[in-house]
Amino acid sequence: MALDIRTPGRRSPGIAGRFPGIRARVAACLAGAVMLAALAGCAGYSAKMVDLRPQLATGDYVGALKTIDDGAGGHDVLLTWLERGLVLRHAGRFAESNEAFAAAERTADSLFGRSLAEGAVALLTSDANVAYRARPYEMALVPYYKALNYEDLGQPAEAVVEARRASQVLAKYVDATLGAVREQDRGDLQKVRNDAFLLWLSGMLYEADGELNDAFIAYRNAAVAFEQNAGLLGLEAPAALAGDLARTADRLGFVPELRDAAVASPSVFADCGDTTADLRIVRAAGRGPAGTGELVLMVETGYVPPFAQERIDFPVFKGQDDEDRERWGWSLWDGRDRWHAAGAGREVEYWVSVAAPALQDASVAPYAGVRVSAGTARGYAVGTRAVDLGRAARVTFDAEKPAIMVRTIARGLTKYLATRSAGKLGKGAGFLANLLGAATEAADTRSWLTLPRQVHVVRLALPPGRHDLRLELLGADGRVAREVNLDGVVVRPGAWTFASQRIF
Repeated sequence: MALDIRTPGRRSPGIAGRFPGIRARVAACLAGAVMLAALAGCAGYSAKMVDLRPQLATGDYVGALKTIDDGAGGHDVLLTWLERGLVLRHAGRFAESNEAFAAAERTADSLFGRSLAEGAVALLTSDANVAYRARPYEMALVPYYKALNYEDLGQPAEAVVEARRASQVLAKYVDATLGAVREQDRGDLQKVRNDAFLLWLSGMLYEADGELNDAFIAYRNAAVAFEQNAGLLGLEAPAALAGDLARTADRLGFVPELRDAAVASPSVFADCGDTTADLRIVRAAGRGPAGTGELVLMVETGYVPPFAQERIDFPVFKGQDDEDRERWGWSLWDGRDRWHAAGAGREVEYWVSVAAPALQDASVAPYAGVRVSAGTARGYAVGTRAVDLGRAARVTFDAEKPAIMVRTIARGLTKYLATRSAGKLGKGAGFLANLLGAATEAADTRSWLTLPRQVHVVRLALPPGRHDLRLELLGADGRVAREVNLDGVVVRPGAWTFASQRIF
């Protein structure tokens, strides 16, 4: 979600500040504008989409699409396209899904850089009354789903194109978010500019298409990203990635590069022995007996944590400078733990109550792991937790939160000052302005609701032909919590097969 909050700085007092005589008339106009905005945004996005997740869980894709279409339009156009694209994918309508995702990308691009024009609307009503801008981890998954759609459509070349775009899209939206928050608030968000899973998947798609040099580079970058961010994002370094690097390095003659990768990413190569001494890892990195195919199965579980609304109260002291509300907001936010102390000996004129978004706690994921077996074959392949959007959402929101809160405080101040000015016209006008301000005070809790919480990647070398798979979903205690059958997966001889399974 792109933000337009800058660091504090003095601003001109504006027309109302230079000509106090017209403040009451400005307040009256404000009340009318607020009423129109209130009528335009009565039903929140989550309320309109309340049936969406239950419909997906029961496989009612037609009903889910109707829910999306019934709530379409307004400020939620981007979300509509994102939800529609994912539901269509789950329904097996892959070409239509890609059309919807392409529309989502065009919409997101059209919104890029438009936050200034909409800032005034948000200041008078709420952030929920401006067009939704997707968060970096949301937009980064659009090329991922498009690539899977192309694989299912039998168009691997197009899938590779999407693989090339995935990391670029993530970097673009991370940079946009970083540019909209203070430097001291960027913290961990700067570290997730490269997504380990997207890089790893890109490498696999490159290798499947015969682009070994690009595959090796993507694998190497994925290993570095896993090494750097596995703890931060709750990921597991995939054992298969070391073999991918070794295999491509062997075919390209990149012996020094492989050794450098092993030194740079020791956790990825933890089970590979002394890779700096010789190439034993290469000889052990085969993809199974000759003629077998490589199945890459993405198992998506749970839902990304949603946002909820919380109330925040802050004081307005008598005689406080009300011209630079942004500076006022930063002062209140940075000193939020000292509000009562700061008020010692000062008379509180009013307590302002505002609504702010809060990311719901998602410390416990629905499943701790995944393992897969094929047909009557003994043993199973253990999946790797390669994506945790709950952690990614937390990293993003922690960076955005101070700017969101300051904007929320500034909105509360603006509404309060409008109420105070309207009150000079009479008690009725003041009451109306106060009522309308309260009616439009809502936090922006929108997000892409159908996204999974986690993606587990399972790799299996299988004989060519049709396979029935059994998925075992593990609880926190390591026991099987649920079993799911995935029948009719076709593996091609000597080739890669990409598939996904969504567990609602």
